[in-house]
Amino acid sequence: MWRALVVVLVIPLAACLRLIDVDVPADAGEWVIEAYYNDKDSATVRLSQTIPYFTEGKPPLYSDAFITLEELETGAVDTLVWRDSMYVRVRGRVSPQAGHTYRLRIRIGDEDIQAVSRLPQRVPIDTLVVLYRPASGFLPEGYRAIGVARDPRDNRNAYRARVWRNDTLFNRSFEWIYSDDRYIDGQVIVFEFPYTLQPGDTFALELMAIPLETIAYYDQVVRNTLGSSGGFLPPADNAYSNFVGGKRRVWGYFLTYASDKKGVRLRG
Repeated sequence: MWRALVVVLVIPLAACLRLIDVDVPADAGEWVIEAYYNDKDSATVRLSQTIPYFTEGKPPLYSDAFITLEELETGAVDTLVWRDSMYVRVRGRVSPQAGHTYRLRIRIGDEDIQAVSRLPQRVPIDTLVVLYRPASGFLPEGYRAIGVARDPRDNRNAYRARVWRNDTLFNRSFEWIYSDDRYIDGQVIVFEFPYTLQPGDTFALELMAIPLETIAYYDQVVRNTLGSSGGFLPPADNAYSNFVGGKRRVWGYFLTYASDKKGVRLRG
């Protein structure tokens, strides 16, 4: 009886086993671009290409492009040069002006890839302090950093807050802190950061004013990284890019931003 029961159970389980071939795209060679220009007059571009899924190692950097940065309002143009692992702007006529629009142009062979971005107005950090805070939700009691700034009225701003604790940048996708100003337009903004500090710890905050359309790019990157959670969220999709002109898809974004930075230390 026992032997017969075992046979009955095993047969259905074995029948459920099926070899499935997963068709993993092996295409490579699409451009990956990480590009910035900020109000400190720093322009940098990292350029690489995608590699097949099962290839080990990092994609190789590409150093043979011709890259220019143009200030559309003045017509000033500068050429970026290759330095070690990226293209940088070392000097030139382009200058960072809030409200001006900048075009990054990348020529690779017969490809002409371009993106434009408007430099926002810098929003200063009024205050950065460390206070002892009670437990709240998932946050335990302890010392936490709190920053204060004021959002300019009727300016359609967007922000990203980058934070460092003891010189370690919290930069994984689930640690990104960003928002538009739809609910805080013209108001005082209070940031309470979810990182517990110990005596002697340092904490630094960079408040980046970013173009409003960058939020859609950040949303898609985070959604693709973490995966959708629930039937009411849109499915994972290719991340939005402001680059146009490539023969194939371009991954990445050209971001102009203005930022303010403050730091604080918790005394022992």
